[in-house]
Amino acid sequence: MIDSRFYELAGPFSLGALLEDLDVDPLLNERLYDEMISAPADLASAQPGQISFLSHKKFADSAESSKATACITTARLAPALAKNDIIPIISKTPRAHFARIIEKMVSRAKSGNAKDGDIHTSAQIHATAILGDKVKVGADAVIGPYCVIGGGVTIGARTVLATHISVECADIGSDCVIKSASHIGGEGFGIDGDEKGIVNLPHIGRATLGDRVRMGSNSCVDRGFMGDTEIGNDVKIDNFVQIAHNCRIGDGTMLAGHVGISGSCTIGKNVKMGGAVGIADHLTIGDGAQLAASSGVMNDIPAGEFWGGTPALPAREQLRIIAATRKLIAKKTP
Repeated sequence: MIDSRFYELAGPFSLGALLEDLDVDPLLNERLYDEMISAPADLASAQPGQISFLSHKKFADSAESSKATACITTARLAPALAKNDIIPIISKTPRAHFARIIEKMVSRAKSGNAKDGDIHTSAQIHATAILGDKVKVGADAVIGPYCVIGGGVTIGARTVLATHISVECADIGSDCVIKSASHIGGEGFGIDGDEKGIVNLPHIGRATLGDRVRMGSNSCVDRGFMGDTEIGNDVKIDNFVQIAHNCRIGDGTMLAGHVGISGSCTIGKNVKMGGAVGIADHLTIGDGAQLAASSGVMNDIPAGEFWGGTPALPAREQLRIIAATRKLIAKKTP
């Protein structure tokens, strides 16, 4: 669901109006062009009157729960939509075309300077901080010098924002500490291309931080592409950490410096990651898992396991490989 605090919806539009500039196959029935579309949505949660996209077979199961009116997809994936009578829009570049539809339908909500806000009387707001419209700041919260808080953002009680912090399209819980020069709720990194050229994927979700989150300097939590990026309670994030769009980080997880988590990953509770761990997109790391520093993770990791290396493997297996490699080198050394 698109949050009206942060975004404005245009329309509704007829399906024909949304598709008129896109290189897609003609619909099977001309009357379908008159179907009205009110909003873009994630395929799994889409409701009647909404449009989505499907670009990879590993997400085809999302169509089973979808109530979308229409979906941009490839000819190969179109049969997955038939069960729920979703109108298939055949495209060679579904994600890029969906991005162009978002550009037509959704824009950032306009925000002025601190109008209609709900700022608790005990909150401390530095004179150089900039707050947008309808910002909510809880009791005893502190917003330091040169912070920029976008319209509609919520900051919980006793949360402390140091200096030069930017927050947009986000809700931050209570008792959090955010150190200098970090960015929460910024647009994620997403690029695709179609017959018109390169298109940046508009991110129209949110970022949410739970309670007692501690975040170091120069770290980023990007907002979701569709839906939210979610940081649980008691999560500890070091300096120079990147958490991409639509990630979910479980309660009590600890991320050391220079960790990079790609989009749409699910990280369980009480996970520990050493410095410079990198995680590929759409992976799941189970509760209580541990990752050694500089691990390059390319597969799901079960709960409670300790992995390391690049590509990351269970630690004992990785140590056996290292030992065997050393023996081979020793044999070849004159």
